[in-house]
Amino acid sequence: MDSLVQNIRRAVLVIVVFALSAGSSFAEEPTRTLHPASQMLSVSDGFLDGLTRPVPLHGDRVRVKFGGEFRYRLELRDDFNFNDAANEDDAVHLFRNRLNADLAFDPYFRVFIEGQDAESFADSSLNRTTAFVDRMDLRQLYGELKSPWKKVPLTLKAGRQELSYGDQRFVGPFGWSNVGRVFDAAKVIYDPVPWLQADAWFSQVTRVRRNRADSGAHEDNLYGVYTSLRPLLDHVFDTFLFIRHNRNNEIVGEKAGAFGQLKEYTAGNRFKGKKWNFDYGIEWAWQFGSRSHDDIKAWAWHNEVGYTFVVLPWEPRFHFEYNHGSGDDDPRDGDFKNFDNLFPTNHFFYGYMDFASLRNMNDVTIGTDLKPHRKIKLSCDYHWFFLDTNRSAWFGAGQNVIRPARSGASTTVGQELDLLARWEVTKHIGFLIGYSHFHAGPFVKDTGVHDAAEFFYVQTLISV
Repeated sequence: MDSLVQNIRRAVLVIVVFALSAGSSFAEEPTRTLHPASQMLSVSDGFLDGLTRPVPLHGDRVRVKFGGEFRYRLELRDDFNFNDAANEDDAVHLFRNRLNADLAFDPYFRVFIEGQDAESFADSSLNRTTAFVDRMDLRQLYGELKSPWKKVPLTLKAGRQELSYGDQRFVGPFGWSNVGRVFDAAKVIYDPVPWLQADAWFSQVTRVRRNRADSGAHEDNLYGVYTSLRPLLDHVFDTFLFIRHNRNNEIVGEKAGAFGQLKEYTAGNRFKGKKWNFDYGIEWAWQFGSRSHDDIKAWAWHNEVGYTFVVLPWEPRFHFEYNHGSGDDDPRDGDFKNFDNLFPTNHFFYGYMDFASLRNMNDVTIGTDLKPHRKIKLSCDYHWFFLDTNRSAWFGAGQNVIRPARSGASTTVGQELDLLARWEVTKHIGFLIGYSHFHAGPFVKDTGVHDAAEFFYVQTLISV
């Protein structure tokens, strides 16, 4: 416990000193000469702006615009397996480079292409899998065609692309990952007025292959319809239906010897808004269909409320969240109740150590955000994790099993503290530093080794 307190104090001290020093260095001082570091950043920003200016190829009707990013992240992990006695890879160096070209044929057609090289330098082979490494591969390549008729406001977008909807709780590009997520998809967009957009698509998630070209998972199909309404300022109301059809006939059912496909429907709504100093949101999803020969009966729910004290220094915002993903309390009754989190970006929502998802989980969160400078944001979140049922496993952010179910075990998984500082150095350069601590609860103790886990990371991003 003493070492835990010391580590938390050190992390808080590093983040606070970093924020204060950065804020003082980049405060606006119009009457004084810029610091040499600020001058260099200003010059670099101008240079990067120049790289992103469209280049005409055929008068003004054909233009190409280049872009990309360089990202480096150092991750220091300790006891992610909850076993202090086992040897573990403590340091992971992650590099991700992306280059893209956006070719526009005014006014109706454009082509976008993006390549990616993702590398991981670590001692453990676990940190050199396709979750971390994707060498010199095509990440996106799609064409976008807009209707030339104003009375038919449609856009067709086809090819390898990102899919991102709502807060990305069910479908998102998973940008935190060193390789990310894209889909081979065909999508139709209907946007007749600024406050309405409706998307319909067919897609297959792209399977990462470390030393070969990535390819679509042809057996795992995702269809969808997503509508977004913005009838009021700072408010949005979404309605969605995701249809997942996995044609793999070897999916194991609950009954002995049963195998079959997955035909799953996820329907729900999302509401999010802001009024005065309050912000609030709710999102729910009901899941039904069939998995192998079992009936799917699952659901998920998210709600949040926050308040920002704009009259106080650093404009502190305090918020509360509750997230629920159903679990299966009887793995032999022919009703499958574990919620399928689909293809989300879970990292942003259920703890930065990625020990939770919307699958057999209750997550209660309180937190605060601070803005000591217009370019700096500090955040502190505290999570309490509880299984929906101890008759189903504990699943991580990727819906992987962290610990199997054990009858009679507690449902209290543990608590996680997340500290994070974000610094927008310039519009092209960003920096973040974070520390997280997971305190193992009774369920972890009831099912095996239960040492506390810690996570420290530093990331730099240059993007154009």
